[in-house]
Amino acid sequence: MIKKTLQLFFLILVSGLFFFCKSNDIHEKKKDNQLTFIESEITKEVYNQDKSKILILNYVIHRSPVITYNFKVVDSKSKKVLKKGVFVGSKIEWKDNSTLKCFLHKGIVQKENEAFSDRKNSKPNIDYIIIQIR
Repeated sequence: MIKKTLQLFFLILVSGLFFFCKSNDIHEKKKDNQLTFIESEITKEVYNQDKSKILILNYVIHRSPVITYNFKVVDSKSKKVLKKGVFVGSKIEWKDNSTLKCFLHKGIVQKENEAFSDRKNSKPNIDYIIIQIR
């Protein structure tokens, strides 16, 4: 009698563990991880070395390394606009008191075969553009 009761108890215990101890992790659906890029509009004011002119940069930061700058150079005393324009590149900064140095964006460049390149006629790599402010 005790043997049958013990067997019945273990049978109920094992069947209870089998039916009631289930994990929901197996049946859980996969969640899609989505990356969202936030675009933010930035306005910067940068003075030149003698603080006579202000470079005002308006641009939008997004996932592309190429930035479209709307720039304006203003005389700090009279607030008169001296130069205005748009530049597409990676960075704009003051070179001196009356010159802007605008850096071009360089992506992935494949190196040319040196056997076919003519070093005498090759142009030097220009990494930036100079804009004169008058």
